[in-house]
Amino acid sequence: MEIQLLREFTCLAEHLNFSTAAKQLFIAQPVLSRHIADLEHALGVQLFARNKQTVRLTPIGAIVLTEAKAILAHYEEGIQKIRLAVAGFAGQLKIGFLGAPTKNFFSALISRFRNTYPNVDLQLNQLNLGALATTLKHGDIDIAFTLSFDLLNIPGLCWKTLYPDSLAIVLRHDHPAANNNDIKLSTLSKEKFLLLAQEESPSLYNQITTLCAADGFFPDIIKLTTFPENALLMVESGIGVAILPRHINVYASQELRFLDIAGDDFKFDVVVAWNEVHSNPAVPLFLQELDKLSIDNDLH
Repeated sequence: MEIQLLREFTCLAEHLNFSTAAKQLFIAQPVLSRHIADLEHALGVQLFARNKQTVRLTPIGAIVLTEAKAILAHYEEGIQKIRLAVAGFAGQLKIGFLGAPTKNFFSALISRFRNTYPNVDLQLNQLNLGALATTLKHGDIDIAFTLSFDLLNIPGLCWKTLYPDSLAIVLRHDHPAANNNDIKLSTLSKEKFLLLAQEESPSLYNQITTLCAADGFFPDIIKLTTFPENALLMVESGIGVAILPRHINVYASQELRFLDIAGDDFKFDVVVAWNEVHSNPAVPLFLQELDKLSIDNDLH
């Protein structure tokens, strides 16, 4: 049954006059009469009792009118949702993020986007570095707030720098070198090291071991960890020292110190990344809201 037939039936039921209803529908009266007859034939019932003077709904016609109005309302609501989704004003947007580097701005961004586009269903997933790269590569998320490590190894990605970051040595406050501004890695050659697992970010792991090799040693790695927050806990517990991105200091207690690595010019970025080819119209809308946000991360 065509939606247009229900619209014509509803219009006639409201006016109970073929001529008036035909004018409102912008069709000829004989066409309307034929369409109503087609609808009655399709349903197998008489919808209107009519003669030369009057048109009135039959009892079954009144029931059909109630259902037709409900169907039309549901149809219009569905069409509106589809149009909003096509425009990016509705639908779903899946966002993956690292907790530490986004801590100072993420909640404000999400609140701003939800206020502007309340019909977009945001799916927020806090993931680790390796999982973010994998889910973004496979299209399981639309947008990722992550680090620039390894992104060049994933084809078809676009990203935008949010702010620059660097590596830092993390020591307990009572470590002999804890009060320095920076430290040569060679002075820590006898220490036990806590590093992010190689599978999380091969580029980060390789860069750290390369920096140590340049200072004449390979780190004695006591623990590879998936989550940097775990490394902070272990440093605080006296298990070893860590080399981590400086933004992790948002989770550090007063028992820990973050020191620059002397001579290290290796830099990376905190970025927002997305697939160059995507079908979600909410992606550019979200990036527009991000552009309006002032991100000022003081990592020191």
